[in-house]
Formats: sequence, structure tokens, C-alpha cells
Amino acid sequence: MLKSNNFAKLQPMYPLLIQQFVDDYNLSEGITVDIGVGPGFLGLEMAKITNMKIVFIDISQEALDQAEDTFNSLDLDNEAGFINADVQALPLEDNYADFIMSRGSIWFWGEPEKGLREIHRILKPGGVAVVGGGLGRYLPETMRARLQEILKQGLIERKEVTIQATR
Repeated sequence: MLKSNNFAKLQPMYPLLIQQFVDDYNLSEGITVDIGVGPGFLGLEMAKITNMKIVFIDISQEALDQAEDTFNSLDLDNEAGFINADVQALPLEDNYADFIMSRGSIWFWGEPEKGLREIHRILKPGGVAVVGGGLGRYLPETMRARLQEILKQGLIERKEVTIQATR
């Protein structure tokens, strides 16, 4: 769980985490849905290294505006959508997404089970959803140590829960 405006402290890990997802799940084209985007760092990194359409979803319009401004400033070729919605009622059709990611937002969901059901509903057959937290295995030891220090400072509440679902 992040305290106010500390997303940027974790920014160095996002390209590594996205590269891990791309490698693990052979991602290059299709639709990625990023749920609980905050400033949009994960979706932006996905757009930088794939041809996937990125759909950014957050309950906070302010967060979506920040993600959209950053996306537009990067001059990326990817198609993108920005949706103000709650994970418990996603305004997307069944079997919509090839890949769904939600890192660190599950702790804020009022009803996690309902959110997970919605994720399953919009996931295409054969698609992958990654929900949870953690630093990823591509993180170099020096960066891991730096992030561990941030954790010790109390800027982030550490929870090591990752749920991966393949449909």
C-alpha cells in the first residue's frame, strides 16, 4: 500500500516487472488492461515495449488524468483507453483482454472476490491475469536493497501476495 505520492520511488522497478511479464507470457499484441493504475507507470512501460492496446482503469479520475497526460507526452503508437471505474463493476465486455495486470491495488478493493470475478469475466480464454504485489525476479540485487530500505522507512506497506490466473 503506498502512502501519498510515493509511486515514483518504485518507478525503477516497473520496466523490469513489465519485461518479466512480456517474457513469461509471450506478450506483444492484443489488449492489456491495467487496473488500479495510479500514475500509470506499468501500462506506460507495457506500451513502450509492445504493440498492445493498453486500457488504463482507476477509480480515481485524477490518477487517470495523470496517466493520460504522460501517455500523450510519450508519443507512443499504441492505442490506449482511460476508464474511470471500480474493479468490482468493469465496463468492458466478456472475454475482452489478453492480459490483465493489477499491482498493489487489491489492498484498496472493497470486495476483492467481486473484483477477481470481474477480472475473470473480461479475460479472454487463454489470457493471463496477474494480480498482487511483489518486486519481480528481474530486479537487480542493488535495486532490491534500495527498495527494501524504502520499505523499512515505512513509505510502503509490504504484502507478498501474488495471484496469477490463466483462463
